[in-house]
Formats: sequence, structure tokens, C-alpha cells
Amino acid sequence: MASWRTYCLLGFMSALLTAACETAPAPEAAVLKKTDAETMAKVMTVLAGALNVASVEFGGGDPSQAPVISVLPPPLGPHEDRSPAMPVLFDLVLRKDGCYAVRRETGEAFWLEGVGCYRFVEGL
Repeated sequence: MASWRTYCLLGFMSALLTAACETAPAPEAAVLKKTDAETMAKVMTVLAGALNVASVEFGGGDPSQAPVISVLPPPLGPHEDRSPAMPVLFDLVLRKDGCYAVRRETGEAFWLEGVGCYRFVEGL
């Protein structure tokens, strides 16, 4: 039978683990500060690397107004008339250490080095 010390130790460890999980601030939805050619080239380079392709083409939307970037699938080949490929969506998030693009399917985060972000506020 377990002693009262064992139960106290288990309770203490549970409280410690719970506190450790809650100390990291949650990432916030973000939008890009600028969408000039230089900034968008940096974002394209990071997302192309994330998808293991040489280059990417963005879908519609303005990443300075909405916290999502869509990357279009590659164009159809000469012998294709349709494709089941869908755009890949990346959510922009702001963390303590910078701006990230988070692939929606996998949750994998990619640091957007040298790219500035603001916290996204709905309705502004």
C-alpha cells in the first residue's frame, strides 16, 4: 500500500507539470507588417522550403489583412486536364521570438526570419 508521502509526491509532481505547461504564452494570429516585394520574397523562400519545391505561387488574399497564406498547387502538365491537388494553407502566428507560418495540415511551424508581423485583430 502506498504511503501518504507517495501521494504527496504525486500531487506535487502533477501540480508542477501543470504549471510548466501553462507558462508558455499561446501563439497569436498575425498579419504581415509589409507586403512589399522584398518581404514577400522572404515569405516565398521559407514556404518553398517548407514544401520542398523550388518556388511557390500564392493564392488570393492579402496577408497584411488576413492571418492566412494559401500556396497554390503546381500548374497542370501538358497531358492533364484536372487535378485533385488543393492549396496548402499556412496560418500566420506571432510568438514571443518572431513571426511564423504554421502549416495547417501538420502544425509544423516555419520561422519567417526578417519578416515583421502584427497581432491580428478581427474587424479592424
